[in-house]
Amino acid sequence: MRQRCLGKFAFWCFFSFLSCAATQAHATAMLTLPGPVVCAQWLHAHSRDVQIVDVRDDPDSLSTPPIFYTQNGQKHLKRVGGHIPSALSVDFLALRNTHRVDGLSLDFQFPTPAEFQSLMQSICLQSNEPIVIAPTGDSAISLQEGALLALELTVYGVPTSEIALLNGGTHAWITAGFPISTNTIFPASGSHWRAKPARASILAHTADVRRQLDRGGLVLDARPLDQFVGITHSPVVTLPGRIQGATALPAEVMYTRAEDGSWHFLTPEQYRNVLAALDIEMDSRTKADAIVYCNTGQYAAGAWFILNRIIGDSDIRSYEGSLYNWEHHGLPVVGLK
Repeated sequence: MRQRCLGKFAFWCFFSFLSCAATQAHATAMLTLPGPVVCAQWLHAHSRDVQIVDVRDDPDSLSTPPIFYTQNGQKHLKRVGGHIPSALSVDFLALRNTHRVDGLSLDFQFPTPAEFQSLMQSICLQSNEPIVIAPTGDSAISLQEGALLALELTVYGVPTSEIALLNGGTHAWITAGFPISTNTIFPASGSHWRAKPARASILAHTADVRRQLDRGGLVLDARPLDQFVGITHSPVVTLPGRIQGATALPAEVMYTRAEDGSWHFLTPEQYRNVLAALDIEMDSRTKADAIVYCNTGQYAAGAWFILNRIIGDSDIRSYEGSLYNWEHHGLPVVGLK
C-alpha cells in the first residue's frame, strides 16, 4: 500500500512539473489582449498564448460532464460541466477571507497580499503573461465572480492590459462547439508569482464611503433593485435597505442573456446609454471618483469591471465588504417604511 501511495505521489509531482513547464512555455511571446472582454472564438484561436483561469463556486463541476436538455428537437446547454482544456482553476470561495477590521472580525474581506500570492502560486499562475478569466457564464452572478478575480488581480499589481474576461464564459465556449475536458485540474507547483502592495486607489473602506457621502460624491448601489429599495435583503446583511444617499445601479440592467443561454456584458455604448437612462453622470467633477457597493462585494466587483474596464472610467473604487461591513460598523440603512 505504501509503495502504491508513493507511486501516485511521484506521478502527481511529475504531472505538476509538466503542467507548470507547459504554462511557462507560453511566455515566449507576449500576446496583446484585444480588450477587457474576449469572445469564445477569439480565445479558441489564442488559447495557447494566454493563461485561462476558470473561476466558479462549484469546483466539483469541473470534472462532471455538461448538462443538456432537449426542446423542440434541439439540444441546449442547461448547466456548465467540465472546463476549457489547459485552464487553471480558482475556487471563488477562496477569493475572500475573514479578517479583523477596525477591531471587528469580518467575513467577505479581500485576501491579504500574502494570502492572494499563495493562492495564485497554488494554481501555477505565471507573471507577465496575459490572463483570460473564464466564469461559467451560466448566470450573471458568474460574471461577477470573474470580475472579483479581475479586481483582486488588479489590486495586487497585474496590469489591466493583461486581464480579460471570457464573455459568455465556459457556457459560450461549449455552445460554440469547442472542446471541453473533465480531467482533474491538478494543483501544480513551480509558480513564482508575486503580489504587489495593494493599490489603495481601487478599494474603498467604510470611512471613505462616509467622506464621499459628506461631500456629495457618487455612491452607487450595484445590487438588484428590490434590495436597493428594501423589499428584500440578502441573508448576509441584517436589515433591508440601502446606504442613505446612494444611487441605484441595478444589476438587472447590467448584463444580458444570449440566445445560447450564456450571460454577457453589454458594449461600452450600451452601458453609456444605461447610465444616461438612469441619470447617472460619471464625468461630473464632484462625482468622478465614484464608489460602488453591494452586500458583500460581488455585485460591486461586476459594476467596477463594467465602469472601470469596459467604459474606461479609472476613478472607480469598490467598497470592500460593502453593506456587510457598513452594518457591522453600526451604521444605518434606509428602506421602505
